[in-house]
Amino acid sequence: MSVVSVLSPLGVNRVAARPIAPRLSTLDGVKLGVLNNSKPNSLMLQERIVERLAKHYGLAGVVVKQKSSAAVGADDLDGYAREVGAVITAISD
Repeated sequence: MSVVSVLSPLGVNRVAARPIAPRLSTLDGVKLGVLNNSKPNSLMLQERIVERLAKHYGLAGVVVKQKSSAAVGADDLDGYAREVGAVITAISD
C-alpha cells in the first residue's frame, strides 16, 4: 500500500490585524508620503498626483520612500507612518 501526502495551500497569517486608520477630513497641513514601488513610470504618476493635490490643499511637505523592487516589501513602514500623515502609492508600467 502506498502513502499519499496531502498538502494544504492555505498560508498562516503571521501579522496581527490592525484597524484601518481613520479617514482624514482634509490634507491641509498634512505631510504626504509617496511610497514608490520602482516600476517604470510609477514615480512620474505619483509626482503628478502630488502636483494636483498641492493645488487644492496646503500640504506640509512630501516624503518619498523608494522601494528597491515591486517584488519586495518596503523597509521600516512603521517609522514611515510616524513621519507622514497620509501615503499615496501606485503601480504603473
